[in-house]
Amino acid sequence: MADTSPQPQSILKSPEKLKSLGAILACVTVMGMGLGLTIPLLALLLEGLQVSTTLIGLNTAMPALAGIAVIPFVPAITHRLGVRNMILICLGISIFCLFLFRLYLNIWFWFPVRFAFGAALGVLFVVSEFWVNSLAPEHERGRILGLYTTAMSAGFAVGPVILALVGTGGWAPFLILMGLMGMAAIPVFLGSKMTPVLERSSRVDLPKFLRIAPTAMLAAGVFGALETGVFNFMPIYGVRGGISENAAAICLTAVALGNMLLQYPIGMLADRFDRRLVLFLCAIVGFFGIVTLPALVAAKDLTGGQPLFLYLSLFIWGGTLTGLYTVGLTLLGQRFQGSALISANAAYIVLYEIGALAGPPISGSAMDLWDPHGLVVAMSLICLSYIAVIAYRHGAAFKTALQSREGPSGLT
Repeated sequence: MADTSPQPQSILKSPEKLKSLGAILACVTVMGMGLGLTIPLLALLLEGLQVSTTLIGLNTAMPALAGIAVIPFVPAITHRLGVRNMILICLGISIFCLFLFRLYLNIWFWFPVRFAFGAALGVLFVVSEFWVNSLAPEHERGRILGLYTTAMSAGFAVGPVILALVGTGGWAPFLILMGLMGMAAIPVFLGSKMTPVLERSSRVDLPKFLRIAPTAMLAAGVFGALETGVFNFMPIYGVRGGISENAAAICLTAVALGNMLLQYPIGMLADRFDRRLVLFLCAIVGFFGIVTLPALVAAKDLTGGQPLFLYLSLFIWGGTLTGLYTVGLTLLGQRFQGSALISANAAYIVLYEIGALAGPPISGSAMDLWDPHGLVVAMSLICLSYIAVIAYRHGAAFKTALQSREGPSGLT
C-alpha cells in the first residue's frame, strides 16, 4: 500500500524560514570573506613591517587556537544569551577587531586582537551551523547544508578578490569588510523569529561525541588537515613538480571553484542515499585525487605545457573534500537535536581547528623528508585512515543501503 502521509514542507515554501535561511547565508558569507581577506591581508602587512615568517606563522595560528579554547563554552553562553544575540555580539566583536588591526600596525598587539577575532568567527560558525541544522527539514537537510557550505566557500573566495581590487594600503579593505559584516546584521534581525531556542545548557564532551558519531565528527578534522595542507603547500608542490607559478596559482582557484560549485549536488546525494556512504565516496575520490597528483602534474607535456588534467582533478577533489565537511555536518543534524546539536556542532568545529593546526606542519615536514612528494604521502595517509574508519564501522551497512536505496540512513 502506498504511503499517503503528507510530506514535510520544504523550507523554500515558508517565508519565515526563507528569511532565516537568508540571514544564515549572509552571516556565513561574510565569515568566509573575513577569513579569505584577512589571512593574506595581515600576512602582507606584516611582511611590509619586516616581521619574521616565524612570527607571522604564529600570529596566523591564533584563530585556530582561539577556536579550540573558546568554542567549548559556546553552548552554555548561547543558552543564556540566545542565538540572535550571540550572532550580533560576535559580528560586533569582529568589526571592532578589524578596526584595531588597522589602527595599530604592531605584531605584538595583533596577537590578542587576532585571538579575539578568531574566537568571534569560530563562535559565529558554531551558532550559524546550529541554526541552519535546526531549521532544515530532514528530507532536504543535505541540500540546505550544501547551500550553507557553498556560501562559506564563496565568501572565502571573494575575500582575496576584494583585496586584489582595493590593495593592502590604507583603510579601504578593512572598511569594506567592516561594512559587509555590519550589513549581515540586518537579515539576522529580520529572520530572528525562526532562531532555535536552547531549553538547557550542555557541555562539549569531545570524547563522547567521537564515541557516539566518529564517522561524522572525524570528517571535520580530516577536512581541516587536508584543506590547510593543500592551500599552504599545493603551489609549492606544483612549482617543484615543474609547472609555472601562474599555473600553481590556478590550481588553488580550481580547488576553490570545486568547493563552491559541488556542494549542492553532494547535498542532493546526501538526501537521496545513505549519508555515510556519500561520506565514504567523497573520501575515496579525495584519496585518488591525492595519489594521482604526481602523474597529473607531469601530464602538462601532453596538453601544451598547461596542466589541464590537474585543474580538472583539483576542481573535483576540492568539491569532494569540502563535501566531507558538508555531509558530516548533515549527519550531525540528523543525529542530534537541541542542546545536544549545538554541543556536537561545537565539538565539530574544535576538531576542524585541530586538523587545521596539524595539517600544515605534517605536510611541511613530509615535504622536507621527501621533496616534493611527501605532501602526497602525508595527505593520502590522512585520507586513507579515514576511509579505513568508515569501512570498518559501516562496510556491512553499505551493501544493504545500495540494495534497498531507501534514502538517508541513521548514524551509528
